Amino acid sequence: MDIKDMKYFLAVIEAGSINAAAKRLHIAQPPLSRQMKQLEENLGIKLFERGNRKVKLTEAGRLMQDRAEQFLGQIENTIREMREFDAGSRGTIAIGTVTSSGATILPRVVRVFRDSFPGVRFQLWEGETNRIIELLNRGAIEIGIARFSIDSELYESIKLPNEPLVAALHINCAAYEKNDKEFIEFSELAGKPLLIHRKYEAMIIEHGEQYGFTPEFVCMSDDVMPILAWADADIGIAIVPRTAIGLIPSANLVYKTITNPYLELTSNVIWLRNRYLSAAAHNFLQLFTTLSSKSLLVDK
Repeated sequence: MDIKDMKYFLAVIEAGSINAAAKRLHIAQPPLSRQMKQLEENLGIKLFERGNRKVKLTEAGRLMQDRAEQFLGQIENTIREMREFDAGSRGTIAIGTVTSSGATILPRVVRVFRDSFPGVRFQLWEGETNRIIELLNRGAIEIGIARFSIDSELYESIKLPNEPLVAALHINCAAYEKNDKEFIEFSELAGKPLLIHRKYEAMIIEHGEQYGFTPEFVCMSDDVMPILAWADADIGIAIVPRTAIGLIPSANLVYKTITNPYLELTSNVIWLRNRYLSAAAHNFLQLFTTLSSKSLLVDK
């Protein structure tokens, strides 16, 4: 028994007779009649009551009808799902992201994306940039959000808007001034205990030399969460991306944009060149490109 047998069997039931079914199927009646008889012989059981113009199913025939409808329905569903996968409206997208972007930029894009593709699911990995690149290289994720420059020969990318660094200060910190000033000049960080992501070390040292001081690093980490926690404990001033604001809900922390100079980070959405990307991932990247080009990923 094959799919064709099932389709012809159901066509006979729908039409009410073998003759009517043959007309619908655009085949001669005798071959269809023989095929139904052959189906019964192959199964070793009667499916039809003979002798009437109208089709009358045996109990086994009714069971066969039920099973054939289920089976063909599953095939149709599978074909539809495969087409949906090909169109990118179903499937799972594995994304790796640095922590701050995963908590701010990414949810904005996913919310808009799910309006058009509610059938797509996500797997999310978080870590610092080297971890994201490692996951991307071994195929654990399709898309990464990473900071700093990327090797354009290995990766394709979408450049995200530059992001300023901010200083997270405890309200009891000596550098915190209770006024309406929303910024802190870089020179004001001289002699202050700093908590930084180790990726910022070279940049901050370079600017410190320009302003005649050597920055005092109390802690360097691969993640912004620990240094925010230390700032919340009034151990030092955490220097973090603006998207890190609010990662630790705390009434003790205030954030000031660092100016003179204005320190910025470069971020990219990246994926490997010459590697298969699912249709869902293609759709997601297209949305990222659209939102980034319209500056909809920037806090107003």
